Amino acid sequence: MIQITEKLVQLLRSNPRIDASILTSYCRIISMYGDKEDAAALFRIFTEQPSDYRRALLLAPVMRCGDLALAEEIDRFCFEQGRLKEGIPSEVLHVLGYMGYEKYIDYMVDCICTNDWYLSKDACLGLLHLPCESHREKLENELEKVYGQPLFPEFLPALSFKFANAQIIPRLLAWGEQASTDCNAGLILGISMFGHTQKEQIKYILLEPFWEMYSIGTGSHWWGYMSMQMVELTFSELISALKDQTPVVQEHAECIPDKRTLEHRFHVLHDLLELKLIDDPNPVRFAPLNQESVIELYKELFQWSNEHKDDSVTGRINTYFEYDHPLMEKYMQLRIRMEMGIKQELELQAWASSGKINM
Repeated sequence: MIQITEKLVQLLRSNPRIDASILTSYCRIISMYGDKEDAAALFRIFTEQPSDYRRALLLAPVMRCGDLALAEEIDRFCFEQGRLKEGIPSEVLHVLGYMGYEKYIDYMVDCICTNDWYLSKDACLGLLHLPCESHREKLENELEKVYGQPLFPEFLPALSFKFANAQIIPRLLAWGEQASTDCNAGLILGISMFGHTQKEQIKYILLEPFWEMYSIGTGSHWWGYMSMQMVELTFSELISALKDQTPVVQEHAECIPDKRTLEHRFHVLHDLLELKLIDDPNPVRFAPLNQESVIELYKELFQWSNEHKDDSVTGRINTYFEYDHPLMEKYMQLRIRMEMGIKQELELQAWASSGKINM
C-alpha cells in the first residue's frame, strides 16, 4: 500500500467530514499510483458508511486499482437478490463494469431506461466495458424508441457501438442537432466510442455552438474532453484549427466564421484546456490518455512566432474582439494556471528521473 493511501485512511478516521475536494485529490493520486491493496483498503472504508457521498468518492480508486477478487467482495456487500441494496450508490455499477465483472449485465441493461438519471448513467458506463452480444437487439430497440426525441436516457447512445457499426454516426449527429443540450453527453461519447476514425466528427461537435461544449453550458464539455481522448484528438489540432480560422491579417482569410461562432470556439478551447489541467481520469478504461505537454501547449497558445506581430491566441483575440473582451481575461487566467502546470510538469520529470517519487 502506498503512503498516500495510509494517510487518507488515517485522515478519514480522524476527520470523517473531510472536504470533498481534498478527498478527490487524494483519490486521483491513488488511482494513478495505487494497486489492489490500496483498492481493498479504501473499499473497507467505503463499507463503513456507503450512503455518505464522501465515501462514494473512494470508489474511483477502488475501480481503477481493484481486481476481480475485490469485485466479488463488492458484489457480496452491495447486492441483494440480484440488485443494488438500498443506500448503495449507483456508481457501483460503473465500478463493476470497469473491473470486468460480468455477473450483473442483465441488471445493468434493465437499469438503462429506469427513471433515475444516475442509475441509468452508471449502468451505461458499466456496460461500455462488458460483453453485450445477447442484448444487442434490446439495446437497439430501446434506442429506436427514443431516437430524435429531445430528452431520453442520456447515456443510452453511448452503447451504440455494441449493436451498430459506424454507419450510425450520421444519425447520432443529426439527433444531436435536435436533442436538448441537457441530454447530449451520451451522443458525443457514443460517437467517440467508434475510435479515431471519428476525430473530425468530435472536432466538429466541440466547435459547433448548438452543442454547447463549454463550462457554462450543461456540463457536456467534460464528456467532450473525455471523447477527445477516445478519438485521439489533440489540443494542438484544436489550436491549429482556430488559428487557421483567425489569420493575423484578416484580408488573407478566405472565410472567417462570424464573431459569435468564433467567440464560442475560443470559450470551448479555454474550458477544455482547464479540464486538461484538472486532469480527471477518463471513465472509460480503454480510453487513450492525452499526453500532450503543458509546456508545448503553452507555447502554442501564448508564444509569438516572430518579434514583429503578435500571432498568439491572445493576440488573435485582441485582433478579432479587442483587448477588453472577457475572453482576454479568461485566457490571462488560463495562462497563470498553465504556468503552475508547467512547474508541476517539470517537477514530476525531475522526480521521476531521480527516482525520488514517494507516494
